[in-house]
Amino acid sequence: MANIHGIDPQTLYAWLSARSVARGLPLPVPEHGGFRVDTNSDAEVARWVFPAVVAGLGDLARSISKPRHVLKLCGTCDELRAWLPIGWTIHAPRYFMQGAGKPPFRHLPCGYTIKISRVDMVLEARIFFETGALAASGYAVETGDICIYDRIVTEPDHRRKGLGHALMRALHDARRHVGGMELLVATQDGQALYSTLGWETISPYSTASIVEP
Repeated sequence: MANIHGIDPQTLYAWLSARSVARGLPLPVPEHGGFRVDTNSDAEVARWVFPAVVAGLGDLARSISKPRHVLKLCGTCDELRAWLPIGWTIHAPRYFMQGAGKPPFRHLPCGYTIKISRVDMVLEARIFFETGALAASGYAVETGDICIYDRIVTEPDHRRKGLGHALMRALHDARRHVGGMELLVATQDGQALYSTLGWETISPYSTASIVEP
């Protein structure tokens, strides 16, 4: 079965490594033709992320019978589903995206302020409303010549005001290493936003798990 999509394994490993730094997780480990991250949370024991369809994906899926073990593929939901035995559920699709230079500048709306902080390689941006309520937040991590963006969230009461746009620009400008590759994984709504900022979708990003009984 030939794969249609996929990304360079080194690019995927770099993104996963930076994501682990952002979230305080162990670094990814090569396994079954993809990479395993031991997340060990209440929602998830481990995840395996594959840069493309490989035989090891199907072998791994057949070896798993318990929930909280997650498979992810840089490919479409149909490509992932084709390699899964009965009992697996496909999640909502996401998209692997790459930045294409500096996002256009956008002023914050009246009543909002933004704060940027850094701890080692991790940048955090937070936008507050004048009441003190957190309106939007997000992270960026620089590892070598790569920068990834993670957990970019705008709270429901503050959406459609350009806060996500302003937050992404602020994180971009706060980087120490200009010119490196910029990566993120977006929801369908996020994909629409980032596309307006010049980001390019380089692969679908699909997820499957066994549902809790």
